Amino acid sequence: MSGEVNLQKGQALAQKAVFLETGLALAKLIVGFFSHSTVLLSDAFHSLSDLVNVLTSWLGLKIAGRRPDEKFPFGYYKAENLGTLLVSFLIIYTSWEMFLHGWQRLFSFSQLEIPLLALGVSLADAIILFFFGQYEVKIGKEVNARSLIAMGEENRTHLFSSLAVFLGILASWKKIPYLEGGVTLLIAFLILKIGLENLKEAAFALMDVSPGEEMEKKVRKIATEFPGIEEVLSLRLRKTGPFVLGELVVGVRRQIPTAQVHQITNQLQKKIKEAVPQITSLAVSVEPFVSDYRHLVIPVKKKDGLDVPVAERFGKAPFLLFVNLKKDKVKGFYFLKNPYLSQKVRVGLALAKLVVKQKSDILLTPEIGEIAFHVLRSNLVDVYRLKGKTAKEVVGNFLAGKLRLVERGKEIKS
Repeated sequence: MSGEVNLQKGQALAQKAVFLETGLALAKLIVGFFSHSTVLLSDAFHSLSDLVNVLTSWLGLKIAGRRPDEKFPFGYYKAENLGTLLVSFLIIYTSWEMFLHGWQRLFSFSQLEIPLLALGVSLADAIILFFFGQYEVKIGKEVNARSLIAMGEENRTHLFSSLAVFLGILASWKKIPYLEGGVTLLIAFLILKIGLENLKEAAFALMDVSPGEEMEKKVRKIATEFPGIEEVLSLRLRKTGPFVLGELVVGVRRQIPTAQVHQITNQLQKKIKEAVPQITSLAVSVEPFVSDYRHLVIPVKKKDGLDVPVAERFGKAPFLLFVNLKKDKVKGFYFLKNPYLSQKVRVGLALAKLVVKQKSDILLTPEIGEIAFHVLRSNLVDVYRLKGKTAKEVVGNFLAGKLRLVERGKEIKS
């Protein structure tokens, strides 16, 4: 899901929350006034403070959706974090007000009128806000908007505070001591916990906190498995509003042309953003990378050590010899039988794909077809025209710098 779609979805939900909580607050205010229920009136003012939280979140998301300009060239993303910060302070303040209210209600009762209507409104408020809170948390996680998650969590705990109000009204009606005040004090502590947690999240986001090890591992995995990328040299990700921004530095082989390097970075950016939609901006830069390890492949006639004779044609080679080098020394080798010899067409193409699967980076061959050559080059496998009758001679000539890198397929076509 794109960043703009995320913002629009978050804004739409915040607007719905405004209408819903306004209606519930007015209902409790009116019924509380006519029923003379102090606890219901207090809960109505509590809901009005929630409404301020919702409006703050909605405004933060709306500002975050504005496009970058000269004054804010990196965008307005952190407006959502500022909104969450303010929401957190309001939640903490509300918890304090509820604590005071609960303490008072330990020693007094409200003189109720129309108690059944007051009980019905408090129960309806509890049920409606609980299920709407569940929905807010779900959408907040989808669009990665911390303020929506904060409101959803607060609304879910509002189930307990509303039930406390219900029990408080019932206790006042039936003259049961301590019940209203005790439960209200417990809810005050629960709301305080949520406020402090969201305060921490908002503060960390404003300080460019990392989105977490899991996301970083995912980005590194995609980059290291991408064709042409030898190593991830550095990665920095930071949360800003509901989005994640980052910088990625990767190492590529020196011989890759500049135009192809540009293509690699563009494709890598696209793949990472598709896999991790929270990342809306990722600057990818490259540095030349020289590895101590190289993986050669040579078409050969048989399977018998490094002295085996070289095959005349890549696609018709009975075997492929894979040689592992470290600092210009042979560290190991293995053979794979050509499984496509019986094919009548596209043998070279199929074999080229096999070479790519083996993660080889250099092919030494006397001949190769145009299509197979381009498949290898598009996967950043370098192709050299070999010299020598045996694989051992060919490897020696390669290490001595006597082999020529092929730039176009027709230069080595039979």
